[in-house]
Amino acid sequence: MKNVGEAYLRAYYQEYGLEYTIFRFFNTYGPSQSNDFVMARFIEAAMAGNDITIYGDGSQTRTFCYIDDNIDATLNAFYQNRCVNDVANIGSDFEISILDLARRIISISGSSSQIVFLPALKEGDMTRRCPDIAVMRQLLDRNMTTIDDGIRRLLETRQSVASL
Repeated sequence: MKNVGEAYLRAYYQEYGLEYTIFRFFNTYGPSQSNDFVMARFIEAAMAGNDITIYGDGSQTRTFCYIDDNIDATLNAFYQNRCVNDVANIGSDFEISILDLARRIISISGSSSQIVFLPALKEGDMTRRCPDIAVMRQLLDRNMTTIDDGIRRLLETRQSVASL
C-alpha cells in the first residue's frame, strides 16, 4: 500500500504540479508510546520488575529513533523547504538485536527483570531492518539521540508520571 500512495503522489506532481515530501518512519519511540511496541513494552516490564519476553532467540535486529529526532528532522524539512518531491527515511542506523535491547534496558534501569524466550512467531519475524538515513542526517543537522540516552529519557519520564 505504501508504494501505491507514493506512486499517486508522484503522478499528481507530474500531472498537477502538487509538491510532496514522503517520510518513511522506522521504529520511533518516546514518552506515552503504546505498549504494543517493543521499546515501551520492555521498559514497562523492567520498571515493574516483570519478565521481559522475547520471541525466538532475540537475534533479530532493529533500529530505534527517539521521537525528538523524528520531529526535528521532519520540521526542518518543512521549515527549510527541503526534501521537496523526494523521500526521506526517518529512523536510526544503529542496529541492535532485540536480546541486546532487553539487556540494555535491564542494565540502565537497574531492574531485576529476567529475559524469557518464547517460541518464534508462526508468521515469522523480519531478521533485520536498517534504513539508509543519509537524508535524515542532513535534515537533523545535529547528533542523533543515542539508544542509551533515549532509554534513560523514557525511564525518567515514566518515573515522573508514576510519582504523580
